[in-house]
Amino acid sequence: MHELYDLLPEDNEYLDAAHSGRWRKLLEGSSKRGLLIEQFPVPRGYTLSHSDLMILVPHGYPGEPLDMFYFEPHLSKADGTALGAIACEHHFGRSWQRWSRHYDWAPGSDNLVSHILFVTEQLRSEVSA
Repeated sequence: MHELYDLLPEDNEYLDAAHSGRWRKLLEGSSKRGLLIEQFPVPRGYTLSHSDLMILVPHGYPGEPLDMFYFEPHLSKADGTALGAIACEHHFGRSWQRWSRHYDWAPGSDNLVSHILFVTEQLRSEVSA
């Protein structure tokens, strides 16, 4: 079901190599597009070791930035302290925990791979602070 919309070749290569069989493209209505990575690994310091990761993919991607990321089931810190800048949103028939994290997108160099690296970095920094 990867034919719903196109990703960059390097995105597909990364997804197949790192998340083979656990990712798929999502489409809701005629315009909302997302990417789901099932059982995305979550670093130590959270109450879960895996959660589904969803990224909304704008129609202008890769010229338009990927922004924020979403988890379901929702994540929480093992030490009980609160996560910053999160909210709940509904997409693709599920209730997602939105992580509002932003950076300066560089068209031509940033892509899905760099965005997922950003997600991983944000997960780590949240529990190491």
